Order: sequence, then C-alpha cells, then structure tokens
Amino acid sequence: MASPDPTLERFYVEIARERGGRVLDLACGSGRLTIPLARAGLDVLGGDLSSAMLDRARYHAGRHAVEPGFVHLDMRDFDLGGRTFDTVIVAMNSVLHLHSLDDFKGFFESVGRHLSPTGRLVFDAFLPNIAMLNVDPDRRELIGTVVHDGLGAITVEETARYDPLTQVRHVEWYWSSETEKDFWQVPLRMRSIFPQEMPLLIASGGLRLIERFGDFDRSPMTGGSMRQICVCGP
Repeated sequence: MASPDPTLERFYVEIARERGGRVLDLACGSGRLTIPLARAGLDVLGGDLSSAMLDRARYHAGRHAVEPGFVHLDMRDFDLGGRTFDTVIVAMNSVLHLHSLDDFKGFFESVGRHLSPTGRLVFDAFLPNIAMLNVDPDRRELIGTVVHDGLGAITVEETARYDPLTQVRHVEWYWSSETEKDFWQVPLRMRSIFPQEMPLLIASGGLRLIERFGDFDRSPMTGGSMRQICVCGP
C-alpha cells in the first residue's frame, strides 16, 4: 500500500548524508526506505520487530543489488552492542505504533544510547486535527486499490475510532477482492501526538527536539500542516 514517494526518500537520504554515513532505519518493514538509503551509498542497518517483514526486506534488497544489514529488534528497548549511528530514522508514522509513556521513554532512551555525539534522530508523524479524529466509527473510507499477482484487484477500506483518554486511534483495514468482500481484516493502533506534547515525550528519554518541519521540503510546521517531522539530538 506504500507506493514509492520520491520526496520522502530524497528528504531522508539528504538528511542522512548531512550527518555522516552510518544510518539505523527503525521499523524498517520490507525495506521501503532502507533500500533507497543503501542505494545512495549509505551504511544502513534496518531493524524491525517482524521477522517476516525482515525476510521481505532481504528479498527486496537482493533484487535491487544492495546489501544493507538487517536485525530483529524491538525499538522500545534494544542494544546493538555499542554500535552508534550518525542518523537514526523512523519513517512513515511508525513512531505512532508506540502507545504508552513507557513505550516512548524506552524508545528515546534506546535511540540515545545508539547516537554518535553529533548524531540525530529523525522521524515523521501525523499532525493530529479534529477532522481526522472526530469521524463516524462505522463509516468506511477508501484507502486505495492495488493489484495482487494471485488475487487480482484488491480494495482496502478503513474505519477509525478515536479514544481521547489514551490518544490512540483504533483503525481497522478491510481487504476485499473482486470475488470476496472483507477476506482479511487488519487492526492498526496509531497514537496521536499533539504538537505541545511532542517535545515532552522526546525529553522523557533524554533527547531534545532541535528542529521541526511541516513537510519533507523542510517548510515550517503550521496549523495547516499534515505532518510534523522532528529532528532530535542528545
């Protein structure tokens, strides 16, 4: 469902080059960003909680003739044996899969232990707004349509329910083929992080927010921005 996004790729490649060559791509999934980073000549290690996704990432890397490293880890608490990185990346809203204050504290502390003295953590997250959160939980929204080699055209729809106490958006994705409606249902639990809250969460793990952009062109974040792109350091 995540089609190539040249603007996103260019942003993360350029910001990694500014710091140096060693990059840790957390929540790397199937290598969606790890592979473009490696193709740009950076020394990349991709980490993910899902062994199946890491297998897919290795497969895709082989098809693109690059050899980034991959490691199975939980970004809430990981230790890579003293390795440090010039840039740690968590792209495409993946930081929102963390929900509790302990999750965030452990994540930022773990990243801090793996940053070089001038290293940076860079991640992007949706900028919450009332329109996004205040939706009918029974209404389905079309996410997109993709073509599967064996199943043909696949349509993906979602419903969403927001819990204001936990600030977690409970999303359900419904996958339908031309012959079978809702053959697969996938839950997604996405935390909302509000702009004034973000620096406090970062500080809870011993890091600080250095810069924040409203888009991948490094424009300032405004009330109309769709995302907050954070650059953090020790």
